[in-house]
Amino acid sequence: MTKPEILEHALLLFMNKGYEGASMSDLAAATGIKKASLYAHYSGKEEIFSAVFTGVVEEYRENMKTLLLHRAEESALTRLERMFRAFLRYCHNNPRMYFWDRYFYFPPEFIKERMERETKQTQDEFLQVIQAAISEGIASGEISPQPVESAALAYYYLMIGLSMSVKLYDREALEHDISLAWAGLAQGLKKET
Repeated sequence: MTKPEILEHALLLFMNKGYEGASMSDLAAATGIKKASLYAHYSGKEEIFSAVFTGVVEEYRENMKTLLLHRAEESALTRLERMFRAFLRYCHNNPRMYFWDRYFYFPPEFIKERMERETKQTQDEFLQVIQAAISEGIASGEISPQPVESAALAYYYLMIGLSMSVKLYDREALEHDISLAWAGLAQGLKKET
């Protein structure tokens, strides 16, 4: 069993049993290897959990590079809509995002500060891209003049709020609500003609 396979099983176990409820014996059983073999790869549950979180953040950042990419041919509103839809689709049926959501709010004490710091960092990175797109839209006359920081926060928190409930949706219902949420948000951003 490879380390990535161990971490994949560990992620699912932490999601199903919680950090406190998952023992090293449970982790060994979930991976199909002996506990001693598990200790050959990791010093303990904290290291495994930390490695799972590292993998979640790395995959997220890698996906966000593509999602947040500035495409010269896109208008500001088209870019904002693409990012909004793509982020929510990325979160849907994604156990890594469910893991991050769960443990951001209820982290094991040993990793709490790191989770808060890395979550804040990724939030700030996303907000910078949103602010840049809104600023470009205002400059081009596509988006109505407004405080950029406020508009970006409204966008971000609408998106994050919806992302927190995507696990309750089937794909069709998710697409429906994404469209409704985007329509309302876009209405507030668009410059009236």
